[in-house]
Formats: sequence, C-alpha cells, structure tokens
Amino acid sequence: MKTKQLINSGRLLAFLFLFSGISIAATAQKGGDAPFVKGSKSLGLSVGAGIDYDYYGDYNALPAIALTYDQGIINNAGPGTIGVGGIVAVKSAYYNYKSGGYRARWNNYFVGVRGTYHLTLLASRNNKFDPYAGVTAGVRVLDYKDDAFVNNPRDYNNVEAILGGFVGARYNFARSFGAFAEVGYDISYGRVGIAVNF
Repeated sequence: MKTKQLINSGRLLAFLFLFSGISIAATAQKGGDAPFVKGSKSLGLSVGAGIDYDYYGDYNALPAIALTYDQGIINNAGPGTIGVGGIVAVKSAYYNYKSGGYRARWNNYFVGVRGTYHLTLLASRNNKFDPYAGVTAGVRVLDYKDDAFVNNPRDYNNVEAILGGFVGARYNFARSFGAFAEVGYDISYGRVGIAVNF
C-alpha cells in the first residue's frame, strides 16, 4: 500500500532527523547563546504523516502540510525557555471508484495553539541545536464529499476538539534558517520541515 509506505517513510525520516540532531549536540564543542530565548521567533513549514482518519477503500493520501509558529516569552524557566505559538495544517485523501469515475474526497483542516518548552542545557556546547517539547490544543474540521451517489450525494462537515503533545528538535544551519522534526499528535504523528528564524 502506498499510504503505509509513506507513513513508514515519514516515521523513519523523523526518527533519523531527531537521532542525528542528538548526535550533533553530543559531539559539537562550539557554544554560545541559547538558540531559543525570550523574543525568538520561528516560522516552520513541514510535511507529515501517520494518521489516516478511517478513510475507506484503496485511498490515496497526501502528506499533511503544516505551518507552525513559535515565539519565546519567558527565559530561565528552569533549564529552558517557554514559548507560545500556533499551527495551521491540512491533510487530504481521495478514493477513486473502479467503475463510474466517481470519487470520494476528505479534507482535514487543523487550527490550534501551541505551548513549547525549549531545553537550553546544551547551549554552552552547541548553540545551533534546539530540543523542545510542547502541547497543542485546537480544532480539526473534516470536509467529506462523495459523488458516487448521484441522487443522494454525501457531503458533510465535522468539527472535533483536539488536545495533543509533541517532542521535537530544530537544528539551525544559520542564525535565520534551520530544519526541524517533531513527533506527537495533532493532524499527523510526525513531521519534518524547514524553519525561518527572525
């Protein structure tokens, strides 16, 4: 199944990225200011996989696309920095009927707020590596259409409250640019992406 291969590939990429980030942090010697402090802002664009939302048939699912934002608001909260932000994401899938040319379509939209805790213990060894964890609260809207039933087409929306948690890491290749990976629960179980810091 293409979908299962995509999900497994996404999980593997997320794991490898997190593992490589931890390895970099453990071996790097150059340090300095923490990579995420009060006033830091980061905008991320990512692709994710891992939740199928009970689609039926031999469906084709697209990766979840997410835009995330994080801003540091409190320094020295224990060994880290507290941040707040948000997420806007979409995940789509479709199923083509083998006869008749009909199609079912699912679009899942997610809008939420996020709270993050960025661990700064490693800043003295590597100020490019930013490990963090957080919680998400938001709503997921399902838009479902099925045009197979000509006389009674199926078309409905559903709204569901979502509460989830995640862990992640960002590696800043430059002060204004980095890459990140997260695993957790919101519109996908894992994502990888790029981040712009400003």
